Amino acid sequence: MSLSLRWSWRDMRAHWVQVAAIALVIALGTGTYAGLGSTGQWRRASADASYALLGFRDLEVELSEGSLVEQGSLLAALESVEPGLIAAAEERLELPTQVDASLPGRTILVPGLVIGVPLGDGGPTIDRLETVAGRALGSEDSGAAVVLLERNFAEYYDLPAEGSLSIAGGRPLTYVGWAGSPEYFIVIPEDGSGFFMQANYAVVFTSLETAQDLAGAPGQVNRVFIHFAEGADLGQTEGAVASALEERFPELGITVVPRDEEPAYSMMYDDIENDQRTYNIFAGLIFVGAVAAAFNLTTRLVEAQRREIGIAMALGVPRSRIALRPLLVGAQIALLGVVFGLGVGWAVGLAMRQVVQGFFPLPAWTTSFVGGPFARAAVAGFVAPFLAVVYPVWRAVRVRPIEAIRPAHLARRARVHWARPGRGPGHTFRRLPLRNLARAPRRTTLTALGIGAAIAVLTTLLAMVDSFTRTVDVGEQQILVGKADRIMVDFDRVYAADAPEVAAVLGSATVTQAEASLALPGRLQTAGSGFDVVIGLVDLEASVWIPDISAGRLDPGGVVIARKAAEDLGVGVGDQIVLIHPRRTGEASYGFAATSVEVVGIHETPYRFLAYLDVSQAEALGLGGLVNQVNATPAPGNSLDDVKRSLFEVEAVASVQPATVVADTFRDLLERFIGVLHVVQGAVFLLALAIAFNSASLNLDERARDYATMFAFGVSRGRALALAMVEGAMLGLLATGLGMAAGYGLTRWMVGSLFAETAPDIGVLLWITPKTFGVVVAMG
Repeated sequence: MSLSLRWSWRDMRAHWVQVAAIALVIALGTGTYAGLGSTGQWRRASADASYALLGFRDLEVELSEGSLVEQGSLLAALESVEPGLIAAAEERLELPTQVDASLPGRTILVPGLVIGVPLGDGGPTIDRLETVAGRALGSEDSGAAVVLLERNFAEYYDLPAEGSLSIAGGRPLTYVGWAGSPEYFIVIPEDGSGFFMQANYAVVFTSLETAQDLAGAPGQVNRVFIHFAEGADLGQTEGAVASALEERFPELGITVVPRDEEPAYSMMYDDIENDQRTYNIFAGLIFVGAVAAAFNLTTRLVEAQRREIGIAMALGVPRSRIALRPLLVGAQIALLGVVFGLGVGWAVGLAMRQVVQGFFPLPAWTTSFVGGPFARAAVAGFVAPFLAVVYPVWRAVRVRPIEAIRPAHLARRARVHWARPGRGPGHTFRRLPLRNLARAPRRTTLTALGIGAAIAVLTTLLAMVDSFTRTVDVGEQQILVGKADRIMVDFDRVYAADAPEVAAVLGSATVTQAEASLALPGRLQTAGSGFDVVIGLVDLEASVWIPDISAGRLDPGGVVIARKAAEDLGVGVGDQIVLIHPRRTGEASYGFAATSVEVVGIHETPYRFLAYLDVSQAEALGLGGLVNQVNATPAPGNSLDDVKRSLFEVEAVASVQPATVVADTFRDLLERFIGVLHVVQGAVFLLALAIAFNSASLNLDERARDYATMFAFGVSRGRALALAMVEGAMLGLLATGLGMAAGYGLTRWMVGSLFAETAPDIGVLLWITPKTFGVVVAMG
């Protein structure tokens, strides 16, 4: 055994370049598989720990937009719920507004939300606030003009830990720190107009009394958060809460939102699950490619010793002792690859954690090293290359010594008749690269499979970025409707069309083409499915703010929906659908109603949540004469900042944003997604390079006799090198074709299936740019 070990080390030193390359292939395959494959586990564990740490609610009860009730009345209504179902409940008040946190030389003026929370007795106890910078709020701050800034917004603009800001109407506030909240691990505005919106949405937390004073609603609330008792049946408790509140407030529209349906919470876990599915695909492709390449390369490394094995058998060495040395070589290469793979996996996991932490500011993070995936990857990474050694060794020691000693091309039984050289000068050399590939179909296939798997991953990653970019560009073009400087002004609640607050915006000298409209949350439904939308009530025949209609017509008698909405509902122009919409029930209260409407048109915006009705239908919906939004463009000589500053003095204005805000947010997300792309792209590039290098190196080693013979017959070194390069280029083209075909098919599946589940409100458009095609072909 000592001799065999020393001899195996000699063999490894003699081929140290190939050994290192094979070990690198194994390391990249196992490490990337383990690093990507374990991402979902540590992300889920981190999310669970973070939500538990801050006491995230089990149930939220929210009143319809504009509705308020007396403080304590929601808690009183919950007293009728069966004892033992509710452990705790807290009331809150939420006020849409604008937030001006500008710094010297830098304008930061965005829409936002003031959230009033109870501060008595160490509160809030539900959805607790994590103080990230500065100090926490205490009971002594009740009623004071003191707030905390939501951490995502503060970090995005790199604001100081303490400072001053103002809200709509120029009302000054002092912020004393940054706070993290479980509701804003992902920043989603109240209207659901986007996600990861920290650049354009500011949340401030303050005492309930201060929020009531800012809203001009002393002693009023519009939210209640609930913790269920331990062991309580979730469905039973949710139903009991809804029944108690509907019985107490029959005139109000009340929405009960369980934890799993809260937008940021559900997106957090949906994102983990769907991301992991994507990572598993990439990790699986990389692992399969690496295993195939390692199997192929290790086999060829052993087959290169076939003559030595034949000589040993001719000298009478026992076959078991002959087999031991190459088996030791294979085992040590596999072990070396697995050891390196642990380091690669740790590095991939660490890089993924850094990328993910940039997206989700959770207060608790678990380790990114998860034993299970690493153990599975290590076992597979060791077994596959070792089996690659067992097969050729077993085959070599079973033949007669004379057969093992014969040159490789004579030992093969297969003949490639179709690639025989023809007549004519140079014809042999033109055919030689193709003959070399065809003489070893298994080697060619496995090498192409290994490189092709890496190229498939790269193709998919780049095509995903292309498709997202195309979708954002088309969506922006449709929303702007030819007005690149379109502005959307939102009010803090619904107003009468002739209210002075509306007149102040329409009459502002800083805007032109101003048009008031009503945008409300609603839901489109058929018997089979349904989803939430934003309903815009505008003049369909005269408004300049309607996207292109690709089917149907702008008929005041029906609804215009997005093409993706029509596909998801399974309807077309002329079909009837159910529209669930708000209906006014009192001066400051709204309920919900269901109305059957006809689909009269389909627009080409790739966002299914945009739907339009003619303003003439407002009366039938109980919303006649009401507006909450103005669309406009800056007047000549005025910028967006000028408009923001001018309208900031109007207390009723909650938001002044460019129409491109959603597109800009998606582009920002794409830039951050490229961080993930770089992690995977680096791994697949190294994998493809290692496979290609080792394959070429072994080819030249195996054909040393062939080249020596050609040189003896006068073939120039330049021509010999050209033959090797042409053979490599042909193999590269084969691998590139396989990889691009697989990548395109994978991208189609992800766009049509995976993204439809991950982001159902966005109709992702499949798109691959010439640049992507060029990058992939160049790499192949």
